[in-house]
Amino acid sequence: MEDNNKKGFTLIEILIVIVILSIMALVVGFAYITFLTHTNVNSTNQEIYSIIKRAQDDSLDNLDGYQNYGVYFSSTSVTLFQGSSYSQTDPTNKVYNFPPSVYISNINPTANNPIVFASQTGQLTNSGISFVLGNISYSINVNININGAVY
Repeated sequence: MEDNNKKGFTLIEILIVIVILSIMALVVGFAYITFLTHTNVNSTNQEIYSIIKRAQDDSLDNLDGYQNYGVYFSSTSVTLFQGSSYSQTDPTNKVYNFPPSVYISNINPTANNPIVFASQTGQLTNSGISFVLGNISYSINVNININGAVY
């Protein structure tokens, strides 16, 4: 007599489980990549904010005998510099590079790059600047007004 009570899983059941697990892994992977993207952009924004505040504070303090400090924006970094004008070759520049997936675009107005803070008032010597910080999937608008406020 044959035993028809075989135990185990059929090939179809195993394939269904594999498909379900693959879909779940894809969703989790996509959510993780999105999380990393947002984190990189937001932490870069916070770093830019603290560099701007440092330039403003150093200008008000006349640190190291310099009356003005400023920030120059490029697509992949920001540079804190001493004095009223930016020189790429100045050895005192402090360059802060962004994570590889984060960049600045649409600097407006381009004539206001770099921004420079006046020593007596801590205000910008120009009218302010705005730009887009982000990457292909996530970006934020950054505005810096004449008082150095970042919003």
